Amino acid sequence: MGMMHFRDKLPLTWCLVMQLSCILHQTSSVDWPEEQSRKESLSPVDPDSKMIPEEQLRKEIPHTSDGGLASLDTNKCKPNTPFIWCLPQDYNQEKHPFTYFHLVNKSLPWDYAFRFVIEEISNINDKSQTMSISMYFAVSWLEPRLKINESATEWSEARTGPANEVNESPEILKYIWYPELEIYGLDTFGRQRVLKEMSGVRIIKNKTITYELGVRITISCRMNFDDYPLDAHTCQFQVGSYYDTHETVTCSSFFIYDLDRQRSLQHFIQIESLPSEFKVMELPSGIYAACGFQVRLQRKQMQFLVQVYLPSFMFVIVSWVSFLIKPEVVPGRMALLVTLFLVLINIFNSVRENAPISSRLNAIDLYLVVCIFLVFGALMEYAVILLLLKKRRKPMRTIDQGLRHLFAASNGAAAVPLRDTNTREENSAGEEKQVEVVNSVPSNGVGKKTMLVTYANNKAVITEAVQNAQHEQRQLTGEGYYTGQISKPPDVGLSVRKQALVDNIDAWAMWISPPMFIFWNICYWIAYRPWTNKLLSDNTLLDYVVQRSP
Repeated sequence: MGMMHFRDKLPLTWCLVMQLSCILHQTSSVDWPEEQSRKESLSPVDPDSKMIPEEQLRKEIPHTSDGGLASLDTNKCKPNTPFIWCLPQDYNQEKHPFTYFHLVNKSLPWDYAFRFVIEEISNINDKSQTMSISMYFAVSWLEPRLKINESATEWSEARTGPANEVNESPEILKYIWYPELEIYGLDTFGRQRVLKEMSGVRIIKNKTITYELGVRITISCRMNFDDYPLDAHTCQFQVGSYYDTHETVTCSSFFIYDLDRQRSLQHFIQIESLPSEFKVMELPSGIYAACGFQVRLQRKQMQFLVQVYLPSFMFVIVSWVSFLIKPEVVPGRMALLVTLFLVLINIFNSVRENAPISSRLNAIDLYLVVCIFLVFGALMEYAVILLLLKKRRKPMRTIDQGLRHLFAASNGAAAVPLRDTNTREENSAGEEKQVEVVNSVPSNGVGKKTMLVTYANNKAVITEAVQNAQHEQRQLTGEGYYTGQISKPPDVGLSVRKQALVDNIDAWAMWISPPMFIFWNICYWIAYRPWTNKLLSDNTLLDYVVQRSP
């Protein structure tokens, strides 16, 4: 029974299994939405397809004449395809064109042609000794392997460039050979960009390739600032082959420069062809050909003349006024000289801070040092005069004489010191000195009363004389005083000899300083010749400025 029951159910179970298998098979044949979308994206019919079937890819790849597959590079020559120019199928980008010079019946050395369209000299940095140039840099070379279709209409159409030239994208440089160049003394090399790099390639009908790009180049420039700010410099822009010596590669160049587009800098600028001595670069690795141009620079001097030279010149002249001031006016004369001295020191420090580094004392430093020295000399001259005037600061009397003078003055009499400590220089030899004191009319009303005091060996001989009257003479010791009614003696200053010496010092300084300063200026300006145009030796700087003025 049990066995028969199992056999009755077996067909039913088998049918269920078969139905489930059919359902799974149908489900596997149905695409889900994501899978359907993926298949559509890979469809060759879809224009946005990311995958191209192999059959279609083989049809689009160009074939060579022997039936093989050609390169996907569209610059390679293709059979039965019109072209303006193309590269042969065996073109090797790593091989130099001069290895195929037999194709154009040309021998070595190979030639590079440079063209420089200079926009401006954008910056000249004295501290780093560099010069920045904004220009269009172009280099041309012959490529004998190019295939040229001389019958193509593009050579005569203006839409593809000038006659016998066609413009191409710089991307073709990925597939053709181009020279390795070196700019001597290069500091920075920047390509100009707007939306993309400002560059282009031109293919010329004679198989010449020209690559041009807008650049901003900074090069080092050997400058000598010993004549600063009356200095002039020459800077060379040199470019040549990096690998090939002058036996293999030579070069030629020309430049275009519009001075009207040049912005104002601190130098006058003149650009000229590269001198012959700079067209060859001798390096340890060999001798290389170089091309480029030379820039002459001459600093504009007006601001230095007005801001430094003229004030310094005037300050030295003002210092001569001190020679006309009386030596006794110490505050006024000293304040004038010290102020001028400090102002010149301040100008010197300011100039040194902004001046470039020089191997020795430059021109403007030398001028300021001489001006400072002249003012310092006037200050030292006054110091000598003050040293001579120092004795006037000694007391008129000793303490004992001062007390006796007070006691005598309290009795209503004018006392005369027996020792003149202010004006007399005593020595062991007993130098004599006389002081004449003049009084008013004597008591008897006859004649004029005078008193003569003679000092000798610490003794005083007082002689009282009345004109037209009898003379009376008395001799007193060094401790005695004459108590007659006499006038107060005047203050006695320098001796006549020293007073004349002081006056002569000021007079000599007043006569020597101006000629010496004028002679120095003549020698200075003749030596540096700022009026000479060092850009053009046959003209003056004034001629150059007039020529460039509108």
